[in-house]
Amino acid sequence: MTEAIEQIRIRIQNGRIWRATGQYQTIRRANLCFFSCILFEVAGIFTMPFFGTVGAQIAIYFMTFLFALFLAGKHKDELAIPIEKPKAKMILFTADLTVCGIPVAMLLNALAGLFSTSGADTVEDVAKYPLWLALTAFAIVPAVVEEYVFRGVVLGEYLKIETGAAVLISSIFFALLHFSLGSVLYGFFFGCVFALVRIATGNLIYTVVMHLIFNSVNVLLSYASLERIPEWVVVAFMIMGIVGFIILCMIFFRKNKVELAEKSSLKRYRLITKEGYVTMGICLAVMGMLLMM
Repeated sequence: MTEAIEQIRIRIQNGRIWRATGQYQTIRRANLCFFSCILFEVAGIFTMPFFGTVGAQIAIYFMTFLFALFLAGKHKDELAIPIEKPKAKMILFTADLTVCGIPVAMLLNALAGLFSTSGADTVEDVAKYPLWLALTAFAIVPAVVEEYVFRGVVLGEYLKIETGAAVLISSIFFALLHFSLGSVLYGFFFGCVFALVRIATGNLIYTVVMHLIFNSVNVLLSYASLERIPEWVVVAFMIMGIVGFIILCMIFFRKNKVELAEKSSLKRYRLITKEGYVTMGICLAVMGMLLMM
């Protein structure tokens, strides 16, 4: 009995020591940023009957962006968001990479549709607004805010700990933000792509552009009558896109290498704090409810 009590005391003491370290504070900031995103997202859902989809969307991203700016500003000596003047050639290359990756997202979304149709009414929600407003609310604002939060603050903090974990965890957080199964699947896929591009280029502007292009294409497709397009055209487009995406990735990462082999000495469970675990639990609970609908 005495030995068991002593072990508990040691664990508590070790926990206190761990929470006092700089590594814990770094990870915690990233997890708090993720927590704020989901908190504002869930709160925003309840404002939709009053402000509408667009109003709630803008409010959610405004509050999220303010919190991320606050964190980055408070710890500006430790966290530098890499925003530099982009090169036109790299902008064009990453734009091509994004367009070719869209068929992969479509494939993952179709796969998710076999299990759940949650989120299927999103197209109607977008298409009922004027195009300029839909592009602003559903393409431009999310691209800027989500990249600043996930590839700026969250990824930036985790890169101080371990590159591989930074890519994986920031992409998981980013994916879970989207709730519906299809969005979670391709959110994780593009989260990894955006994270790797951000690390390889050292510039957040490129991933903002990539995210903006992906969102804009989705918005434009909401206004298109895809039913009129022959199936063979869709299949051909998807095959060419996936092949093109693979080729462009090989070219890009051959020229811009990203080292993922180095690992930190931290235990795996310590790479996420209790704030992160609680937030992930909330996301999975919401996702589970949507899957049952």
